[in-house]
Amino acid sequence: MVIMALGLTVSGASVSRSATISLTIPPIIVLSIPERELSGSEIKMTFAPEDWTRGYVLLPLEVKSNVPWAVMARVLSEDPVSLLGEVLGGPEVRVTTEEVPILTGRPGKHGLVLRFKLGSEAEGKAVWLVLRIAGI
Repeated sequence: MVIMALGLTVSGASVSRSATISLTIPPIIVLSIPERELSGSEIKMTFAPEDWTRGYVLLPLEVKSNVPWAVMARVLSEDPVSLLGEVLGGPEVRVTTEEVPILTGRPGKHGLVLRFKLGSEAEGKAVWLVLRIAGI
């Protein structure tokens, strides 16, 4: 066992100072659709008429965020087309060409499933859907 001692002799006045350190962590928000290998803060996808054979489409999502977040949805179309979107078990939201919030959440990693149904005016048509995630 080695014991070391360090002796310092300082003459004069003692000075102490305080400092403030701030650390800023930027928001990290990612939306993923693993089965389609899509991820980012905005995802565009097309649903062909044959995708609607059951009358709806299930869309598994994964959200990773270090801040509270919201997922917004809109349809890209020149025609008046709409979808009914819902988190399974939640209320339905009409999704049109105007962006609407379809779900919100807390920081963390979340896996959930969205279900989209076609509005009557969209039957037999391909539909382009845009999902966007943002911090709130």
